[in-house]
Amino acid sequence: MKVVVTGASGFIGKRLIEMAKDRYEILPLSLRNNNLSNIDLTGTDVIVHLAGKAHEMKKADDRLFYEINYQLTKNLAEKALEQKIPHFIYISSIKVYGDETSKILNEQSACSPTDAYGKSKLQAEQYLQTVNADKMAVAIIRPPLVYGSEVKGNMMRLLKLSSKKVPLPLANTNNLRSMVFVDNLIELIFTIIEKKAAGIFIAADEKPLSTDVVLQMIKNNLGNNTTLISLPLGARKIVKKLKPGLYSRLFDSLVVDNSETNRLLNFKPPYSTEYGIKKMADWFKAQ
Repeated sequence: MKVVVTGASGFIGKRLIEMAKDRYEILPLSLRNNNLSNIDLTGTDVIVHLAGKAHEMKKADDRLFYEINYQLTKNLAEKALEQKIPHFIYISSIKVYGDETSKILNEQSACSPTDAYGKSKLQAEQYLQTVNADKMAVAIIRPPLVYGSEVKGNMMRLLKLSSKKVPLPLANTNNLRSMVFVDNLIELIFTIIEKKAAGIFIAADEKPLSTDVVLQMIKNNLGNNTTLISLPLGARKIVKKLKPGLYSRLFDSLVVDNSETNRLLNFKPPYSTEYGIKKMADWFKAQ
């Protein structure tokens, strides 16, 4: 089977190519110049569209999110339709749901993104859902935080924080956060490829964990025996007021229920979170 992969040089893309080398004929497709006019996709069985403008802590030009996450996706899908590609898999984001933390999210939950990243991802989804299924089957995957070897972003910050030989004020966070080990996400992608599945799917490990449990697991795997301590309630309130985004990521819950995805695809994430964190910590220690 011939599989075209965009974003092949990224965190997920590199791991996908490594895991797929004995399964499929993989053809990396660079979209860096955004020019699709001369691209020939003839004979491709499926496109896995990983390329995109990632969510960032620092302020970025909102136009870039729409140009890359929406317009480039639309252009690629139109090219795929024109060249009669039968299957298109789009890696979206849990951010399409917005900042909802009080409810358990599933494939049918209402989407109300609050930033340009989430809005651009949802806009791409909405276009893809207008594609005639008889002409091209479209699968949309919404992952929460993806972690594993060569991770970047917020999880890399947690790795660096967990490696410091100082007590961290993050005990008793009393929350639950869904995550997905990169290998579990890729096995889900492979299942969708094999089943030629279409629809909206959510990727996640089997169970959500609290921030303090994740940090303790990382610290243990890094050989760091310093303890976590509780941040006083007053200090938490100050963090919430001054850094609401940081507070939300550390102390709020974000839980997804992907039982419908797993049921429809007859899929079970093959790797435990404990295994995934150990693999990630081993990679980090080797740096």
